[in-house]
Amino acid sequence: MTEVKPKKTVLKDVKIFKNLEDEIIKTNKCCACGACVAYCSSQGFDVIKMEGYTPQFISDANVDNCKECGLCYYICPQTDPLMDKLDNIYKIKDEMGYVEDVIAAKTTDEKIKEVGQDGGLVTTLLMYLFETNKIDAAIVSEYDENLKPLPKIIYNKEDLLKSSGTRYTISSNLLPLVDLYKVAEEIIQKQKQIYDINQLRMAFVGTPCQCRAVRKMQLLNISPTHVIKYVFGLFCMENFDYDKLFELVKAETGLEPKDIAKMNIKKNFFITSKVNETKEVDLHKFDPAVRNHCQECDEFTSRFADISFGGSGAVQQNSMLILRSEKGKKLITDAIIEGYVEKFVPKKSPIPEWKASKLNLLKRMTNNKVKK
Repeated sequence: MTEVKPKKTVLKDVKIFKNLEDEIIKTNKCCACGACVAYCSSQGFDVIKMEGYTPQFISDANVDNCKECGLCYYICPQTDPLMDKLDNIYKIKDEMGYVEDVIAAKTTDEKIKEVGQDGGLVTTLLMYLFETNKIDAAIVSEYDENLKPLPKIIYNKEDLLKSSGTRYTISSNLLPLVDLYKVAEEIIQKQKQIYDINQLRMAFVGTPCQCRAVRKMQLLNISPTHVIKYVFGLFCMENFDYDKLFELVKAETGLEPKDIAKMNIKKNFFITSKVNETKEVDLHKFDPAVRNHCQECDEFTSRFADISFGGSGAVQQNSMLILRSEKGKKLITDAIIEGYVEKFVPKKSPIPEWKASKLNLLKRMTNNKVKK
C-alpha cells in the first residue's frame, strides 16, 4: 500500500515564502537585502537561498521543508506588516523620521580621509567602536577587483579600510548572517574568546531598506539580528543593477570596472580612474540601471537607524549625520571628545538656522525621491 502524505495546512492569516515570491520577488519589488535567507538559513531550515540577488527555493525538493511560519514575509522590508508598530517604536511621524539632532563632521584619521567617502564617518565610528571594545564585529561591504560589492562580517579594525567608500550597486548586507553560527567556534570563540554567540556585539551598516529589515527582525526578537547593537543607515536616493550600470559606465567613459578607483554622486555621477582622471556624467543617463524596487521607495535618510550618514548638504570633506537615538547621540559625542571626529561649526549662520536649513534640504530630497 502506498503511503499518502497529508498536505500541509496553510493558515489563511499567515503569509509564507510562496506569498513573498508572488507579491514581492516576482513583481521586482525585492531589494535583495537577504533578510529572509539570513533568518531561514541560520535556523538550519534548508529551504531558501540567494541566487544572485534573488531569494528562491533551493530546489523543488526543498519546498516541503518550509515551516510555513510566515516570518520571512513579516521581516521583509517591502511588506506592510509590522510597519505601524515600527513607526510607533521609532517615533516616525513624517518622511524624515525622528531626529534627535543633525550635525556635519569629518574624520581626523588621515588614512580614512584618503579612502573614505565624504567625511569618512562610518569607517571612523566603526574604528572607534572596535578600539574602545564596544563591538566585536561589524557587517560591512567590500569590493572585489571589478567593483562588485561583497557583504561580509569583519571581526577587527584592520579590515575596515577595505570597506570604505560608497556602493552604488546592491550589497546584500544581511546575507552574511547566514554563516554567523558556522564561524562561531573558529573566529568568535577562539579569537574573541566569546563562548556564547548571544553575547556577540555587532554593528550593522546598510541602506534604508536593509535597516528596516533589521528593525523588523529585532521587533520580533528573532535571530540572528539579536546581536546587532548599532545600526548605521546610509542616505540612499537609488541603487543600480550591477551589469546595467557598468555597461552604461563603459559606454559613457570607456572605463571597465577594474580601471575605476572611485565613484561618487554629487548631482551628477563622478567616476575617477586609477590614473586619477575624473569624468563627470549626467546622472540621468544611468536611469535605465536603477533597480525597480527603488522606484517605489519612500526613504532617503534611513529613518530606522541609530545614526544616518550621507554627503547631501554637507560642506566639502564632511558628512551629514542625523542622530536618531540616545545611543547614536552618545556615540558621536564620545567620538568627538576622544578626537576621532571633528565637528563642523557653521560660520555664516546661527546653528539653529543651519540645522533647520539642512533638514529642509533633506526633506526636499526625500520628497523628490518619492515623486520619481
